[in-house]
Formats: sequence, C-alpha cells, structure tokens
Amino acid sequence: MAVPITLSVIQPLATRAWATAISYVVIYGVSFAFLAPPATQLAMHGYAGYESQTATFALLLMAALTVTFGAGAFAYSVGWRVESDLRKRKTTPRRASIEFVGFGALLTLSTAAIFLVVVGGTSGITASLVGAAVLALVLPGLAAAVFTRSVVDHVAAAKRELFATSLSALAVIVLTNYLIVGSLPALADLPQLFGLK
Repeated sequence: MAVPITLSVIQPLATRAWATAISYVVIYGVSFAFLAPPATQLAMHGYAGYESQTATFALLLMAALTVTFGAGAFAYSVGWRVESDLRKRKTTPRRASIEFVGFGALLTLSTAAIFLVVVGGTSGITASLVGAAVLALVLPGLAAAVFTRSVVDHVAAAKRELFATSLSALAVIVLTNYLIVGSLPALADLPQLFGLK
C-alpha cells in the first residue's frame, strides 16, 4: 500500500516556512489588536503623567518589535526546522505542532518578562503590569503559536493565498507600528519619558 504524498512534501521548504511566518504575524497582530485597548488601560493603572506614558509606550513598543521582527524571524526559523524534520521523518505532525507551540510559548513569555523587567524595574512589578503583559504579549503570542500550524497548508497551497496573506502580514506590521508612533510623545519629551531629565 502506497503512502499518500502530502502537500507539505510537494511544496518547497522555503514556501512552507514563509507561509508559517506570515500566518504567525497575522494571527499575532489580529489578536493584539483586540487585546491592546484593555492592556494599555491596565498598563496605565496606578501610574500618572510620564510614568503612565512610559508603561503604555513600553507595552506597545514590545508588541511592535515582536510583530515587526521577532514573530516573523521566529516563525520562519522554527517553521523551517519543523518542516525539515517532518520531511526527513524525524518527527510526526503532532510532535511538530507541539514543538512549534512550545517554542512560541517560550518566545511570548520571554517578551512579557522583558516588558515587566523594563517597566517594573523602577517602581516594582504590579498586578496591573502583569495583566497588561498577559493581555498584550502573552495571549496573542500563544494564539499565534497554537493556531499557525493549522493554517499553513491553506496559506501555502496557492500563490494567491500566499500573496494575500503576505499583504495582510505587511498591513499588520504597518498598523502596529502606526499605533506605537501614535503613542509616542513629542520629541522634546523623550528624555523625560526615559528618565534622562
């Protein structure tokens, strides 16, 4: 009895890795868009003036850096590794998905920890800061890690889908960075925002 050839074996490895990266960015970005408003409110809770701006700005900055650089690089490299292992039959599809989710969880928890250390370093880590990190950084990252592998076959199946998802990922990156620019105070206020005045 012949073993059926799956799409992942037929498609180029680079295409599969690219589909993984852009799918991850889109899922992360859309999840972040829904959770950003309550997360920024939590980040500002208990702060006033520049402290409030610093907490919000740091939260949005971490999300923007993750969407712009971390998510794509992570998903492409881990996606490449997982797809390569699947082709060489070093792993099963179930174990590949678990590995992807595990690395995704590690990335998202690291991002949240960096945010908490940066913002909580001066005034302490509060429950509202932890809540903001969970809402804006952990939940979108976990959603992307859990759901990305389930859409890769669809995204990589046709050039039209790959192109449309690439445009969506670019739109997510632009909008996330627009959000961070919108939260940026005037240039004259930047030294005070970062505690240099």
